[in-house]
Amino acid sequence: MIDVASIRRVPLFRDFADDEAAAVAATVTDRRYGKHQFIVREGDPGDTFFILVKGSVSVCRIAPDGRETILSILKEGDFFGEMSMFDSSLRSASIKTLTETEVGAIRQGDFLVLLDRNPRIGRSLVIALSERLRAANALIAATTSQDIRARLASLLLNLSDQFGERVDNGTRITLRLTNQEMANMIGTTRETVNRTLNRFWDDKLVDMRTAHVVIVEPDRLRALIP
Repeated sequence: MIDVASIRRVPLFRDFADDEAAAVAATVTDRRYGKHQFIVREGDPGDTFFILVKGSVSVCRIAPDGRETILSILKEGDFFGEMSMFDSSLRSASIKTLTETEVGAIRQGDFLVLLDRNPRIGRSLVIALSERLRAANALIAATTSQDIRARLASLLLNLSDQFGERVDNGTRITLRLTNQEMANMIGTTRETVNRTLNRFWDDKLVDMRTAHVVIVEPDRLRALIP
């Protein structure tokens, strides 16, 4: 069950008083998913807003031939499904779990009541959506103008910012992505990601001796990005 403490860990509700957070928690339905499961699919009816309580998910689109493009990654405290809250549109992308995941689901009617009662949610939404738009624009620019080494370096540094923890030899990326998932994010193939990562390892930019990539030389990775 999602409690007040869980609600207040979500930035949208971080400054809520206990009674306000309790009112939000009362509208939330707890849902749990295993790894690599779809929470929503592109084209589904959109009548639910989700907050990510635990785990990580990818925002992706699936081509008719089955090829997957990962648009972004969301982590604990993020939200999704907000667009359809205002116009009841169909889902514009799929949400797929990368890890075991817990989400809180809020039905459209309950969400709109919360928004009416707490205008600061709307302000927080606008700020968060603006940040996402800037990130999406940067990703589009990178995938159309940069070579593979630059794209992968940029991805690794972004993952380090989102999921990094300090270790003796650098910053470990705690989120484990497969080479295929990284390829889906930067518009290339799994084999190309594998070769480029190995080259980074040979050049001592990263350490891949464990299941988690460690960023050893972030400044040298940044130098690869135009």
